[in-house]
Amino acid sequence: MMTVKVEGLAALGQQFEALGRDMSTKILRQAGRAALASVQDDMRQHAGFDAESNDPHMRDSITIRSSTRGRAQLTLRVGPGKKHRMKALAQEFGTVKQVAHRFIGPAMKYQTSHVLRLLAAEIRRGIENR
Repeated sequence: MMTVKVEGLAALGQQFEALGRDMSTKILRQAGRAALASVQDDMRQHAGFDAESNDPHMRDSITIRSSTRGRAQLTLRVGPGKKHRMKALAQEFGTVKQVAHRFIGPAMKYQTSHVLRLLAAEIRRGIENR
């Protein structure tokens, strides 16, 4: 899991309080989904794929999920669904018989600055348009 520390959010918090909790959550959720779309695309490009398999592929289950906890926390996650969790772990970290072919960590690492820029722009746009 990657953690990014951002400082100087007092003014932003005041603007969100003025908008109301439901509206601010909606703005943050939309901004986060837009910002994480590039990470999702990167993961899909580098996830394992078996052309001979007729089953659903892991790369097709990579989605952006959001959840809210309490009044002050919104969590956005990008990755494979529960059905492909074990496949993703095996590919990301390897097993005794399978060499690791990382696709989750590098996708977030390479896209971090782009995600932060896009997140700031989307939040700004969301606040200005309300």
